[in-house]
Amino acid sequence: MNTNSTNKLIEILDRKQIKFEKGEKPLFKKYSYYQVVNAYKDLFVKDIEYIDDIKNNISNGTNIEFYRSAFKIKPDIEDKDLYENICNKICDKYGLKANNLKEKEADIKQIKYHLHIYGKNAKYGDFVRMYKFEHELRLMLLKYTLIIEESMKNIFISYLNDNNSPADYLVNMDNYNTSSIRNKAFDTMKLIIGKYDNLKSKPIKRKRDQNITVPYWIIINELAMNQTYYAIANLKEEDSKGIFLRCTNFFTQLNISSENKGKNPKQIQKEKEQINMFKTILCYLGEFRNMLAHNQPIYCYNIDSFDINKQVKFKYELPKTKANKSDRNGKKLSKMQQQIKINAELMYSLSEYFGKDNFNANNYTNLNLSKIIYILYKMLKNIDKNTNFYDELKQIFIKYNIILNINYTEIENVESCLELLEKVKQLDEFELDNTKIIEDIENKKAYKKNLKSQEKQFEGIKKEIIRQANKVKVVIKKSKYVPFTESKRYTQFTGIDYKFFNNIL
Repeated sequence: MNTNSTNKLIEILDRKQIKFEKGEKPLFKKYSYYQVVNAYKDLFVKDIEYIDDIKNNISNGTNIEFYRSAFKIKPDIEDKDLYENICNKICDKYGLKANNLKEKEADIKQIKYHLHIYGKNAKYGDFVRMYKFEHELRLMLLKYTLIIEESMKNIFISYLNDNNSPADYLVNMDNYNTSSIRNKAFDTMKLIIGKYDNLKSKPIKRKRDQNITVPYWIIINELAMNQTYYAIANLKEEDSKGIFLRCTNFFTQLNISSENKGKNPKQIQKEKEQINMFKTILCYLGEFRNMLAHNQPIYCYNIDSFDINKQVKFKYELPKTKANKSDRNGKKLSKMQQQIKINAELMYSLSEYFGKDNFNANNYTNLNLSKIIYILYKMLKNIDKNTNFYDELKQIFIKYNIILNINYTEIENVESCLELLEKVKQLDEFELDNTKIIEDIENKKAYKKNLKSQEKQFEGIKKEIIRQANKVKVVIKKSKYVPFTESKRYTQFTGIDYKFFNNIL
């Protein structure tokens, strides 16, 4: 593919009708085009055109000037030659070599080229806002995912401790399930051996310098979450099942016994399914953790493809499905049909793991960002009822005016307000001695001096209250961002809308 200078990239955005507001062009140099524009373009596109769409439009005389601008076609190129020149531009951009127009069209279709058409209100600043928002959201989610990761490792270590496993447990091939060629036990062993050679880790280097075995409790702490997951999954069945059972009990409200004594076959099968489903959830979280750690966009979590022009706009990577699965009548089930069924089962399982709520009451919800955040929150809530996850999550959405906004009145200087309350308290304590004044009047005694004295005292307190009230500063807190124009599209991708924040409680 062709590379472009910063100025050329700005020019490309201009041709795509993405507007720069005052002062934003210098901002462009601070961020990567790929991480900002390319990463979040699907939230802002209003149409997607493939090469056949472009060909038909040009044949019908539609959007000629737009295509000339978008592909930077020279003015002296006639309309009849416009389409071929566009094909030449696309081929040059992607390094496609073809001898004639037919071959060029074939190559362009082969790479599934498509042109994004943006709306009139597309602004570069909104791309940057989404980039900053997701950057902050990823950091927050990663922080809490690492708590799950650490807990998972602790369960792994405690299980091996409780079963008196030798220190070299993880480097002994006898402890792995190698019964199937599809099993990745050898990959785990390769990973563990690689950790042995990681002398940048001080605990490992210390053991190597001592010329003794690096014990499993050190190696496990060197693994990332998905590496920990696969290490457990590839152990011999008894240990793998035992560790995942402990994980299920620890992160959910279930309390499954490791003993099958006294259980009927139906209960045993149900518990097996519950453990396997939660095992799948841990796998999802492990992959999600990698997305967070590597700064990948997460609004499109698990979305394989998106096409705004199709009735079914989204295709999902997960859950995994079988290639040749059929229903009871022998009719072949599509990937989407299988995913709908699996996701419905997952929603049912979530109600068993965490109790019924307005989120898991839905029979089916796509495996998107809303579901992975919900799962993470409920797991954290189960192990720490005082977690700040929910509040932090809301504050990030509010800060960037994505779905949630901020609009409330706040006292800026609380100290002045407290002093005002003290003055009001003096007024509450002030008592006008009516009885004494009435008594003096009836007895024809001097009363005016006493009345004026109390009036002066009252006016003094009132003046102090007014003076102190003027010191209290009340401000209206609003987001520095206007409401995000593509909130509806964001919800389509993520499943997160205003109701989501109430439904997950």
